[in-house]
Amino acid sequence: MRTKLMLLISIVCGAVLLLQAQLPLPIRTIGGTQFYYHEVEKNETLYSIAGKLGITENDIIKYNPGAAEGIEDGQYLFFPVSEFASWRKRSSVKASQTDTAFLHVVKKGETLYGIAKNYGITTSDILKLNPDANGGIKEGETLQIPQMISRKVVQDTVKMAVASQDTTIVYVTIRPGDTMFSMAKRYNTSIDKLMELNPGISPQNFKSGEIIRIRPNYFTMVEAEKETTEFHTYEISRGDTYYSLAHRFNVSVDDLKAANPGMKKLKRGKILYIPVKKTEKVLVDPSMSDMNTGDEARIIREMYDSIHVFKDDNNINVALLLPFMLNQSHPTKQAQLYTEFYKGFLMAVDTIGLKNASKNINVYAFDTQDASLRIDSILKLPTMSGMDIIFTPDDSGQIEQIARYGMENKIVVVNSFSLKHDSYNNYSTLFQVNTPQSYMQAKLFDFFDETFYGYEVVFLDMPTEEEKDMIGELKAHLDVKKIPYTTIDITTSLQADTLSCALKPGRRYVIVPTSSGRNILIKSLDAIKNVKLDRYDVNLCLLGHPEWTTYTAEFGADFNQVDTYFYSRFFTKHDDRGIHNFDEKYHRWYGEYMIYAAPKFGLLGYDAGCYFLKLFMQGKDYNNNFNYTGLQNSFDFARTSNWSGFVNKSVYFMHFTVFNTIETIVK
Repeated sequence: MRTKLMLLISIVCGAVLLLQAQLPLPIRTIGGTQFYYHEVEKNETLYSIAGKLGITENDIIKYNPGAAEGIEDGQYLFFPVSEFASWRKRSSVKASQTDTAFLHVVKKGETLYGIAKNYGITTSDILKLNPDANGGIKEGETLQIPQMISRKVVQDTVKMAVASQDTTIVYVTIRPGDTMFSMAKRYNTSIDKLMELNPGISPQNFKSGEIIRIRPNYFTMVEAEKETTEFHTYEISRGDTYYSLAHRFNVSVDDLKAANPGMKKLKRGKILYIPVKKTEKVLVDPSMSDMNTGDEARIIREMYDSIHVFKDDNNINVALLLPFMLNQSHPTKQAQLYTEFYKGFLMAVDTIGLKNASKNINVYAFDTQDASLRIDSILKLPTMSGMDIIFTPDDSGQIEQIARYGMENKIVVVNSFSLKHDSYNNYSTLFQVNTPQSYMQAKLFDFFDETFYGYEVVFLDMPTEEEKDMIGELKAHLDVKKIPYTTIDITTSLQADTLSCALKPGRRYVIVPTSSGRNILIKSLDAIKNVKLDRYDVNLCLLGHPEWTTYTAEFGADFNQVDTYFYSRFFTKHDDRGIHNFDEKYHRWYGEYMIYAAPKFGLLGYDAGCYFLKLFMQGKDYNNNFNYTGLQNSFDFARTSNWSGFVNKSVYFMHFTVFNTIETIVK
């Protein structure tokens, strides 16, 4: 019964929408144009008629000038069918646009801070409308986001003010059936401005439910002539005929009769409606004025290409703006690591260049000396505006500096080093190589649910060690999933008996240390190994943290014995042949081996170089990126919104098996 009821509601709603799409009035064709006509009833006013039909009084007066002086019972009012649809659309825009909030569906890996940053507001603004979000947000949850625009600005927008003023940006959800053309027309903007504000949308990627930015009235319209018809009233005199009046008012007899339904003979004193054609000047958007259905796809594609596809030539120009600190007699280790990144990048140029002889790769390296003023002077060089890619240092202010320049000049900017910088929210050409913590955490929880289904969790906590931020989030995730967990406190070292007593026969357990340092491993690994060896009646494994990638040389054998998993932004196997070959080639080229670091900067430069050079080899539309797994780093870039830059969402999961092997999974 419930299903039938829902179906009935759907049918009724559909019928209502259909009725709203047209007027319940008769239509007559006059002069080749279809017009609705309404016969004024007793006690009706212009205001009541406009309200009933969902239009404005000015819409009625425009085509019935005499109505401005008042209307009478039995009088006819005309307005064109084609215009009526746009009036109703405008009315619906007014109703929806005066809303003070819009809806955002939380995506995987999003945080309250990140969402606020995306919309140019604060977390407090969101919490005012969503007080429950103070306890955290989760994927699929719907948040009300305040539309930071005044009611006056919205009303001015709805009136279709035609000045090329810089009105406030509004956020709009794409509805089923919307196209770029219909959205641009609805909000009185142009398609190219729509795409410039939302570089993440494309002819192939314009989906309902997505949120886009719109700046209504943000273009200069041009004057064009348009033929319209006004309906004037005339009191019939003795001797008037359709033929004489048609001649006098320069209309056809058929049009005159069509405008006066039911009046077969002219009677003195009666009111006759005269359809008078006139040419008026209107303001139109030149990018859409002559567009028809057949042209729409072609024009949008051309606009997209002009915005997203860079100069088409045989050169890929890359600049590395890094603090090599060549002005110092003894550069710091950090400066040496940047130099190592550059060396690895040159090896990528060699690899990609040999495979793609059709394009030239030009590399420009600049020593920024870790100074913003020096970066300013570098960016002012004429050659910089011709770059396709710029690699930045890890300083937040300098990343912002270069990212702003990159967006203004349509240059891809790559942040390969900073972990927590979030300028990707504001700069559409910025790529962040290091996966943000929130996206790593989201991937971890998915991996946890898949890999440890049916497991209970034992947390190992050392009060003297700093707890990982992830632990609190993991416990909240376990609470939602109703997965039981216990905590064992370690004061000096974990005892095998203490751990064994917490494990019930026939159960499966995953042990999670709450801190990531070496100390907790030193204090607990022996006990875990003993329990793993002695307790055949339980299934036991260990889940660790990204920092453990640096402990594999010291604890690798232990990890295998206790069946260990951990995750990271990067990973290398020491016995991997590809890594070995790279190390030897690096040594042959530069006469030295890479500095031991996590990650290794030479490998980072090589992987980043291979990815971005390959991206530009296949075309300079960086919206068409791809997944890539290199020697040490993996890349899966995606925009966080339709107007943001790109973040890497790729995460490595390592499994040190009891068979003394290492399985690597990239998610």
